[in-house]
Parts: sequence; structure tokens; C-alpha cells
Amino acid sequence: MTHTSTTTDADTLGTATTVGIQLQRIRHFWPLVLLITLGAVIASAVSTYTAEPSYTGRTVLIVSSPGRVPEEDAVMVRGYIDLFNDPAYQARLRDSTDLPPGTTFEARTAAASSMIFVEATAGTDVGAKDAALALATNFRWDVDAVRRAEKDASLDALRSQLDERRRLLTEGADPAYTTQRIIELETLIQQLQGDSTNQLQILQPDAGIAMSEPSMSRNVLVGLLGGLVLGSVAAVLAALFSPTLGTSHDVHTRTGVNPLVEIPRGGSRRKDRARHLGFVRLATRAGHRQVPRPGTLAVVSPTRTPATGQVARAIAEFWAGEGERVVLLHADMHTATVQERTAADNAVTVRTALVRDLLDDPDAPLDRERFTHLLRRLRADADLVIVEVPPLTEDPFAHSACVVSDRTVLVLDRRSGRVGPTREAVELLADAELLGAVLVDPRTGSSLVRRLFRRNKRGESLATVRYERIDNLGPDTTTISSNGHHPDRDAATLLSGKPGATP
Repeated sequence: MTHTSTTTDADTLGTATTVGIQLQRIRHFWPLVLLITLGAVIASAVSTYTAEPSYTGRTVLIVSSPGRVPEEDAVMVRGYIDLFNDPAYQARLRDSTDLPPGTTFEARTAAASSMIFVEATAGTDVGAKDAALALATNFRWDVDAVRRAEKDASLDALRSQLDERRRLLTEGADPAYTTQRIIELETLIQQLQGDSTNQLQILQPDAGIAMSEPSMSRNVLVGLLGGLVLGSVAAVLAALFSPTLGTSHDVHTRTGVNPLVEIPRGGSRRKDRARHLGFVRLATRAGHRQVPRPGTLAVVSPTRTPATGQVARAIAEFWAGEGERVVLLHADMHTATVQERTAADNAVTVRTALVRDLLDDPDAPLDRERFTHLLRRLRADADLVIVEVPPLTEDPFAHSACVVSDRTVLVLDRRSGRVGPTREAVELLADAELLGAVLVDPRTGSSLVRRLFRRNKRGESLATVRYERIDNLGPDTTTISSNGHHPDRDAATLLSGKPGATP
């Protein structure tokens, strides 16, 4: 395949950021993003509306160690909270406590205090209050179990010694020494019984109940953001696995063809302007450096689409406005996308014709030789002949029309352009001078939108192009030289459109 050296949108594909490419894919699949986002928002709203209020009960525990500074107790409390909130311990605590179904709980503290707030959330206020107290009580007993066992063992030892001293006193032992020892043991037992070092105590069994209802605005916002993220991911995945070509990057990477420009859809003033600028950019790609003058530009698509005629008309109207003599030739033997249309006297003129009207024998098969001869006669009185070619994969003549043309533009429909037919078309154009591909959204908007926006301030139509239908070329009595010139004919009458026109 031969490519011309022209600056195209493909030149920027190498420097395009990954984020930019993904944004293009997301914009192409925006209905999917909208659908998923809308579903997420509706689901969030419904779940919030049907959700029941929840209640949070609280029980306060405290660590108070005599003779120790509060900062040391705060460090101990931090360790207790980490133990309470550990998932493995919470599972064990849940099994050992009778809790209402769906109850959640956690422990926390306030700044560097020695208090522990055990909070339980349930569906009822009574259930939340009872769950918080039960959890705090079980946690307290679990924490104090080891120390309580050590304390009980120490108390048993001291009581045994106290009983022994009392027995000795009754058996006649020295009263002064024995009595003093008994008093010391009773004091130690009292101190040990009152020692609360590192022990958890219930400071407030019922510290209040708080009711909370789900926030509609917050949940809808979360659903909106989540839906946008999920929809964007789905759009990117859909673009990667979709058989359609949605962006210029897809065209370049999946078919190997250089994209010339993207033509967006119309329908509003802003969209129509962007669409117009896209067609202008495309038409400039068919300038004198890319398409020789006089020359022929073939416009073809892999499958039938209205985008082919839109591209052909846009290029024809642009160069007619630049003062060139333009002929728009419809090589499709079945359809014609442009009918004769008149405009103001100062409008530029695009001459249009059907191939079957210009052939001497329309019933004879149209082969490459006859079509080449027809193009040579048209170029005698035209600077640029634009050929709207039938679909490449549907008409066997389309390949010949592209090969005999100086340059070819491949038109891809953004809505229906698929990778398979496009690759097949690229293979068929291997021996043609392919200028590049253009990705077109053929939708121009509703008729109401066109009536509203395609008017100037005075309400006059903005159309400045006159289409004149060529019925025949007249008899071919000229001698065509090797360079395509007609030395013995009046070129001004060649495409006059008048039946029987002769040189």
C-alpha cells in the first residue's frame, strides 16, 4: 500500500497520552457509562429509602491504677482497644455473647484518656443498649481473667498463712510476735483485695443511645461517583473488545491505516461547528500536494453508509469554494446521494453526474478501461473529480475505481464500522494510493434542530453551493494525447450539460 507524506491525525497518535485515549473511548461509549451510572444512582436511592434506622448503644469502661500516672493508663487502654477491635477476637466475642442479628460493634477512646467506649449498633434501641453492656462485661472478664486467677492464688496463700498464725496463737505461741504477724497478713489481704491496677471497671453501663438514618444525598453522591468509575471501566473494556471502530486510535492500531480526521455528529450550534471544522480539515488533506490537479479523488467505504456521500460532498463544496472546477461523480449504479440543487446567483457550482448517464452504452459492463476513459474526459474540463465509489466489500467495480484514481479516502462509519470489513477493505486497497481514513459520525441531528440552527440572523439559508446535474458528455470525437490533453476540442463545452453539445 502506498501512503502519501502528509500530516494526519495519526502523527499525533504516538504522542497521545494513555489518559487521552481512554477518555476518547469513554466518550464513544457514553451511553454505557450513562446507563451504569444511572443504575448505581437508582440502586443507592432505593436502598437508602428502604433502609431502616439504626441505633448505637454505648457502655463506658475505665482503667484506674492507684499510684500510677494517667498517661501510663492511657497506653494500657490503647492496647485494650486494639485487642477488642481485632477481627479474630471479635469473632470469638460474638460467639460468646448473645447478640441481635446484624449487630456490629467496636471500641474506641477519646484522646489520651483512660476510658474505653464500647459501642454496639443494632436495629432496635433496646438491642443496642443490651449488646453494648454484654460486650463490655464479657471483654472485662476476659481481660481480667489471668490477673484475677493470680490474685486469687495470692489471696489463698495469704489466708493459709493467716490461719496458721491464728492456730499458733491458740497453742500458746508468743502473743506479741504472732499478733503482729496476723495484723500484717490481714493488711496484705485487704490491700490485695482492693488492688485495681490494670483492671477494667464499668464506669457507666448505659451511656446513651444514638439513632442514625442513612443520608439520601450522601448515598446518592456515592452511587453517582461509583457509577461513573464503574461505567468508565466498562466503557474502556467495551472499546477493547468491541468489533466496532470508535476512535482514531482504534483505526490506527487495529487496521494499520493512518486516520486523517474525526468528524463528530451534528445537531446543535456547537456540534455543527465542530462537524464543519472537521470536514474543512479533511478537505485540506486533499490539497494540491496530495492530489494532483487535474486529478481524481475516490471516496469509498467498506460497507454502505451515508457517511460516504457526506464526505464526498464536503470535499467537493470546499474546493468549489476555493475557485476550482469540481465534478462529483457517483460511480454507484444504484444510488445517488446528491440531487440537482440551485442556490443564489453568487453561489459556487459543483457539477454532479451519475456514471450511467455519461456512458455511451449504459447496458454494457463498466470495466476499468471504460471508467478510465470517462475520468480522462472529465478531467479535461475539471480541476478535481471526486468519485463516490460503491462499497468495497459489496461491489466488485469499487476496487477498480479506487485503483485508477489518483488518491483514495477510506470512510469509516463510527456507528457501524467494524474491524473485519475494514481490514478486508484495506487489503483490497493495497495497490491503490490510499490517502488515509476518516472516521465519521453521519448523524446530522433532527430536522427541527437544523431548522433552528442552520439560519443566519436574517433567517436566510446558509447554503452557498449550487449543484448542477450533467446529463451527458456529448460525442467523443477528440484525439486524446498521452498526457490527457484535448487539443482539438473546446473544453468549455465539454461539461456544459446540454444534450448534443459538440466542440
